Amino acid sequence: MKVLVTGPSGAVGQYVLEALMRTDHQVRVFALPDSMHRINYRDRIEMAPGELADPAALYDALKDVELVFHTALISPPPAIDAEILDHVNVEGTRSLVNACRGKVSRLVMMSSNNVYVPHRTPDLWPLTDDAPREAHGNPAQQALGESLIRAEDIVFEAAETGAFDYAMLRPTIVSGRKSPFVENLITQLIRNAEAAESLRRMWDTMQWTHGVDIGSAALLAAEHPDLRNQRMLVASDEPITAYDVVSLMWEIMNVGRDDNPYAEIASQNNVGLPKFYPARLRAAGWSARMTAKDCIREVLGRLEFYHSTAANFPAYLQVE
Repeated sequence: MKVLVTGPSGAVGQYVLEALMRTDHQVRVFALPDSMHRINYRDRIEMAPGELADPAALYDALKDVELVFHTALISPPPAIDAEILDHVNVEGTRSLVNACRGKVSRLVMMSSNNVYVPHRTPDLWPLTDDAPREAHGNPAQQALGESLIRAEDIVFEAAETGAFDYAMLRPTIVSGRKSPFVENLITQLIRNAEAAESLRRMWDTMQWTHGVDIGSAALLAAEHPDLRNQRMLVASDEPITAYDVVSLMWEIMNVGRDDNPYAEIASQNNVGLPKFYPARLRAAGWSARMTAKDCIREVLGRLEFYHSTAANFPAYLQVE
C-alpha cells in the first residue's frame, strides 16, 4: 500500500515514519521544501515537497495514495501566534481533507489530549477516549486547543459524508528526540532539584508517551478494523510528578545504589492513579513499551549527564 506522511520530521511524524520503515508499505512524505534535509530514510522513501495550503502540490503528493498519516500539526507546548495555529492546524487540515476526499481509504490524524475538558483532581480520573472536548488553560493553550478542535471537526465532518474513514489519535505529553517539554523539565531539575515542588504544583500529575509508542499506535489505528472512525487517547500507564522525575534521575545517575533520597517524597506526592486511560487502543492490543525512566535516560544521555555529581542536587545529597 502507498502511504503519505505529512510533517515527517516533527516530534511525532519522525516516529510514524520510523514505524512505517518496518512495514512493507511504500512511503511518500509531504513536507516543506526547506525541511527536506531533516527527514530520515531519504534513500528509501518518496519525497514530495510542498505546503498544505497548495492544492496542486497536495494532489500530486496524493497520487495513488490509500492511507494518510497527518502529523503536520502544531501541538503542545504552545508558544505560537493564534493566526499561525489557525493557518497550520485549521486551514492546513482543511486543505488536506479536501484533497483526500474520495481518494484515500483512511486518514490517521495526530491531535492532542489538550482538546479534552480540564480534569485536575483524582476524582475525575481517568479520563477516557470519549470525554468531552473543551479548549482551556492560559490564552496560548486555549488558542491551541481551539485550533485542534476545529481541525478535528473538519475531519469528522468529511468522514460523515463518506469522504474517507479516519482514526483520531490524541497523545499525552510527547517524549523523544524532539520533546521540548520533557527536556526543559529535566534541565530545570538538573540545575535545581529543589524546584521539584514548584514544578509539581505547576504540572501536577503527568503521563509521558514516547514517540516510539505513538508511532506503533498510529500503525495500529491505520489497520485495525475496530479503530475505524474512532477517537483515541495515546497514553502510557505511568503517572508521574516532578518528584518522580528527580527520583528517577537519581536512580539513573547512581547505578547500584539503593539509598535514593527522593524515593519517599516521590511516593508521597504520587496518588498512583493515571489521568488518562487509552481504552480503545488497549482493547486493540496496544500498550506503551517506553517507561518514564527510559524517557529520562534518553534525555540525560543526550545532555551527557550520567552521574549525580554532574547535576545540581542539593549539596547534602551529592555523592562524595
